[in-house]
Amino acid sequence: MGKCADNSKKNLSNVLAGRNLLYFIESIGMSREELAKTFGIEKDAVNKILNGTNAISGPYNDILLNELDCDLNFIYGGVARSDMLINEVKRLESEESKVVLKHSVHHMMGYLLEILKALD
Repeated sequence: MGKCADNSKKNLSNVLAGRNLLYFIESIGMSREELAKTFGIEKDAVNKILNGTNAISGPYNDILLNELDCDLNFIYGGVARSDMLINEVKRLESEESKVVLKHSVHHMMGYLLEILKALD
């Protein structure tokens, strides 16, 4: 796991946006490396965005919105976009539903625990 970051010095909005961005890229099957390439930045810079150290700047919002078809309401407000739900349904249809459900619940529990940790 590595050392634990001190979230008390981070802007909680950045932490939440970073966590939501991570969830988004995982939901579309994109790696951190692919996101870095899409943004035109180093992987370390992407990691700083995903862990909430740095904010998502305007040009990256434009890329998310226009190139990755990401609903920025999800990134900044946690509102899921219907396309993300459609992707999950397609995945359920193509894989064994019990395995996918277990993975999805496990993933969401981890995601929610990370948000709770960030709020402490």
